[in-house]
Amino acid sequence: MRLDPKYFNIFIAVCAILALLAIVYSTIRYSQKQVTDFQNNIAGVQLDTLAFKSYTSADSLYLRDESEKPVIIQFWSTWSGKSQHVNEFLHEFSSENQGFTIIAAAVRDGEEQILEYINQMGYDFYFVDGTGFYQTLYVPGIPAQILINKNGELFATHIGDDTEQLKEKIINLLSDE
Repeated sequence: MRLDPKYFNIFIAVCAILALLAIVYSTIRYSQKQVTDFQNNIAGVQLDTLAFKSYTSADSLYLRDESEKPVIIQFWSTWSGKSQHVNEFLHEFSSENQGFTIIAAAVRDGEEQILEYINQMGYDFYFVDGTGFYQTLYVPGIPAQILINKNGELFATHIGDDTEQLKEKIINLLSDE
């Protein structure tokens, strides 16, 4: 079968559009699968057994020690501007709204960069090494948050830097009695 040369450009354009649609569809499906896998993985974790290597104290941080109030685990990195934006939001929000703990779990960073960031920013977070836990959960991106209620149970997850949506989830977490 031979293609008439006058239809060649139309044929190529249709093929390109079909390929683009296939790529977009596959990307969206893959992203949705990553989020679903992350939520399934975190649901299977016994949260009260979590322990993190702390950057700000000699002792490890055990999640069970923070069981009196809600906890937000913020996966972040020094190289991610979006992470730093969410850290700033969490700092400001926690200054105005007491009653929850923020665990800033650094991911894929060198200790020197993390310590420099901690000293420079002065946030009242528990800064911990989160790379291992991040990889175990297959978190689909940075920044990402895990919200845990005061009973130590998973309340919600959030992926990305949409601070308005995150604020709404935190307000719901704090009002959850």
